[in-house]
Amino acid sequence: MTLLFGLALFFWPPRTLRSDNFVFYFPNSRHVIPLEVIENTKYLPLLQVLNLVGKLNGLQEKRNTLKVGFGNTQIELRADDPKIRIAKKTTSLSAPIRVSNGKWMVPTDFLTTVLPRLTNQVVEYQVGTNRIFFGDVKPGSFTLRLEQVSNGARLTFQFTDKVTVRTASVNGKWVMFLGDHPIEPLEQSFHFQNPYVTDVHFDDQDGLPKLVITPSAGGLNFYPALAEGGKVLLADVLKPPPPLPQTPPPSEPARTTASAPATPAPSPGVTEEGPATQPGPPLPVVALDAGHGGDDAGGRSREGVTEKDLVAQLVARVRLALLSTGKYRIVLTRKGDVNATFEQRAVAANVGGAAYFLTFHAGDLGGSSPRIAVYTYQPPSPPLPSTGGEARSIFVPWNQVQEAYLDQSRQLAQALEQQFAQIAGVTADTPTAAPVRTLRSANAPAVAIEIGSLTPDNDAGPLTYPEFQLQISAAVAEVLAALQGGGA
Repeated sequence: MTLLFGLALFFWPPRTLRSDNFVFYFPNSRHVIPLEVIENTKYLPLLQVLNLVGKLNGLQEKRNTLKVGFGNTQIELRADDPKIRIAKKTTSLSAPIRVSNGKWMVPTDFLTTVLPRLTNQVVEYQVGTNRIFFGDVKPGSFTLRLEQVSNGARLTFQFTDKVTVRTASVNGKWVMFLGDHPIEPLEQSFHFQNPYVTDVHFDDQDGLPKLVITPSAGGLNFYPALAEGGKVLLADVLKPPPPLPQTPPPSEPARTTASAPATPAPSPGVTEEGPATQPGPPLPVVALDAGHGGDDAGGRSREGVTEKDLVAQLVARVRLALLSTGKYRIVLTRKGDVNATFEQRAVAANVGGAAYFLTFHAGDLGGSSPRIAVYTYQPPSPPLPSTGGEARSIFVPWNQVQEAYLDQSRQLAQALEQQFAQIAGVTADTPTAAPVRTLRSANAPAVAIEIGSLTPDNDAGPLTYPEFQLQISAAVAEVLAALQGGGA
């Protein structure tokens, strides 16, 4: 008996090596079924597959054979045989049919060889992957670029369709859930020889498309942001800023207190961001405002590029450039595709204690493009009446707050214009004052930065180039660092 048992183990073929999941994407649903690897071939449970794509109306199983009624079609299979009979016509699969733990298993080429004939539906399956798109499902895809930035690395994901992002941290890795739209990646995994990022892996084994980022070391900070209306995902992996000296903060001039008729609630998209740990004096806050949003698209190019999407992408890059220095916290007055009011934008910046307020726009600046114009606030003439009595020395009306910072705003505008002028191929206009409504209630030095020309008569391509936007972002970071004296 022992000899016979040993011989059986010796000659018995190797069976299941591991288990995994396989995802079926349908136009209105998705389903996950178990996948098995038997003798280095991927197998799926036949009856579960057929139940997903149609209705079984008969089943006859004998010792080594199986007959299945699927609609008006009869399917016949034999264990350990690659041939399968469909309506009395024989088709050969790439590997034999198997029976594993009582389940009839078919190799994955059953999906492309047999399934379209049974269902008369379009089936999209990339050999070697663990997902199939059934019927009228158009999966998206993406490309990935890794760039080195100050104190870290930047990952830029360009998607073919809009995505949403929800992040989580699991076992020292960052996970970014990409919403419900099916995705078929060009590459499943990306590997880098980088001091900040080791791997980026796409995963949808539970039916939820996601990106898993593996940092090269512990203790790094992670800052993701969507741009271009959800088609671009920017993610910075940065070293945490060094601890600041434990010295008393320098005295600052008293800030103006603004009185508003009623304080509006900030937009739901407003966030305040910075390193998780900030020892020492608090970091200065920079408020970044992406103009327009929601049903207010702003300007539009002949290619369909909208102002709201273009400036959202630019703000995302400026945000990452500032965060990468470790010297600022960021307040976004608009996050996502929403149309925040002027008051909501001002409240977000003022309540956040902004040291600087920058609003970004894109419009018609003439035939030369790319072109940059920087504006400061121009009060009305004659000036608006102010409050009287003792309140005059304590409170300033909401609509006159910016007037206390006009000199500092002009200094900021001039410094930005000089830095923008150094960008090759860019025309930078002399800063001017204008009645920019967004600046009126900003309780800090504030400017409006407009890039152009974004019109139906001009090519918006140069304004969307990552190199152009990264140069603007670097210029903004350099100017603010100089105004801050190179430190926090």
